[in-house]
Amino acid sequence: MLGSFLNVCIYRIPRNESIATPPSHCPRCGKRVRPYDNIPVMSYVLLGGRCRDCRKPISIRYPLVEALVGALFVSSYARFGPSWELLKALVFVCLLVLITFIDVDHQIIPFRLSVPGLVLGLASLLLPESPVSLLDGFIGMLIGGAFVVFAWLLWRYVLAGAFRRFGVDQKEGMGWGDFPFAAMLGAFIGWRSMIVALFVAVLTGVVFGLALRASGRSGRGQPMPFGPFLAIGGLAGLFFGHQLFNLYIRLVIG
Repeated sequence: MLGSFLNVCIYRIPRNESIATPPSHCPRCGKRVRPYDNIPVMSYVLLGGRCRDCRKPISIRYPLVEALVGALFVSSYARFGPSWELLKALVFVCLLVLITFIDVDHQIIPFRLSVPGLVLGLASLLLPESPVSLLDGFIGMLIGGAFVVFAWLLWRYVLAGAFRRFGVDQKEGMGWGDFPFAAMLGAFIGWRSMIVALFVAVLTGVVFGLALRASGRSGRGQPMPFGPFLAIGGLAGLFFGHQLFNLYIRLVIG
């Protein structure tokens, strides 16, 4: 159900539309979606992936987002059990899904989502028995923000000129919308898990970019949003951050 609501937010927020009114409707014919056609995942299957009224195709991403949110909620419960940490994880997951798909569609991360998300991340540090201390959260926030600033400076003063010399008009790889988003991740998961998150984000971003280039689906200079990879890193940090960080320390220090 929350995945279905997030679909509404993903579509409407970048268009500056109300997320409350009008009720859910087909974006093609404008007809209101009936309550029995609005059951997450199931209605898509029963309707054969088409609007009941105009019979135009419904994007498969709608049930995929619903199923993804459900799977992440179940995973969060399996990881944290009934606890305050579970509540924090569910809020974090919703923010990641919302921001990821908006960034995929529009290559923007709205400040009206990331800044309140940052505030919620800092507030989560005050929850009872929080495994992330206030200091850990603040340091994580600073690491996330500093990473974006460093990446932007590296691009502006080093990489951009190198690309131009090779005749590639490459767009900036990091936007300022990533700044509060990365800081939000650090506030939620703490600095140790944030280091893991950044490593995973960069690794998955590079691998995905190379795969697109090799398949011919991404041309020279074509921009690729980094928010989704930050979100993947954030999930890795949420579920496995401390374990991976400690494993790395043991391997390095011995």
